[in-house]
Amino acid sequence: MKLASTLLLLLACFAGAVNSLEREFLCPICGTHWQQRIETSSRPKGLRLDLRQVGDVVDPPTLPQCVKCHFPLFSDRLIEQAKDPAKARAFKQLASFVLGADFQMLAAKNPPYFALALVQGLNARNPTPHRVIALSYLRASWQVEDRENACRRLLEKAREHYVAALAETGEGEQPHRDFALLCGEIERRLGKWDDAAKRFRGLESSRILKGTPQEGIPALQLRLIAQHDSAPHLLDGADVAQIREAQNPATPAERPILNLGLPARAEKLDDALKLEQPPKPPEDSPDGAPK
Repeated sequence: MKLASTLLLLLACFAGAVNSLEREFLCPICGTHWQQRIETSSRPKGLRLDLRQVGDVVDPPTLPQCVKCHFPLFSDRLIEQAKDPAKARAFKQLASFVLGADFQMLAAKNPPYFALALVQGLNARNPTPHRVIALSYLRASWQVEDRENACRRLLEKAREHYVAALAETGEGEQPHRDFALLCGEIERRLGKWDDAAKRFRGLESSRILKGTPQEGIPALQLRLIAQHDSAPHLLDGADVAQIREAQNPATPAERPILNLGLPARAEKLDDALKLEQPPKPPEDSPDGAPK
């Protein structure tokens, strides 16, 4: 009996190890070594309207973060780049920001993807695209969904950058449709009912989603808005399928997905290493920290 229990325990440990791996990391900012468990495989079974994957998956993926200075290790190339003399000035400025009191206070209180968004927002000369920063704030909001106020503040930041990304794209482009859907979703989650309803009615009347996998989403969102439902909902749920079937009875069912990239970790941020001006501290904090 004891042997059987031991075998079951070993099998359970092995099953957990297949999906994650303990790795050693080195911080390019302060030189700290640490170990952290990182996912190696996942089995997502669905996607929410805000792009968060559900199922046997960790989403957002674990972002390695220095245990001492809280720097988010967003690229495997950082150590190599830190040794490049051509990037010495950029790393010095980056280190100055990361080791500064403002970043240290904010990063210590908030999730890793919030720290990543702060770093992504540094480069004024070669700015990180709004869509990339928006995704980091959105992912940070997923990490604090059990803290309503912090989650709302992060969703507000994500909305701000998605609205900016929306303004940078043409109406006929695929990213424009995707950003509009995400803006409306975040507005619904924030209880901005009028803004969300106006956005989804505009998508319906423009017919820019006609014939696409996302065609049924505005109708579902408008129904949720009418009910003042601000909870997360699955993108490929039965409601979307029923709406799509009613609108296009002869069209084979397709899984409605947004075409935004979902990188395994964080999107590459080489531009952060091309700083020409000293970085400025962030203007606000999800936890209401002082400016």
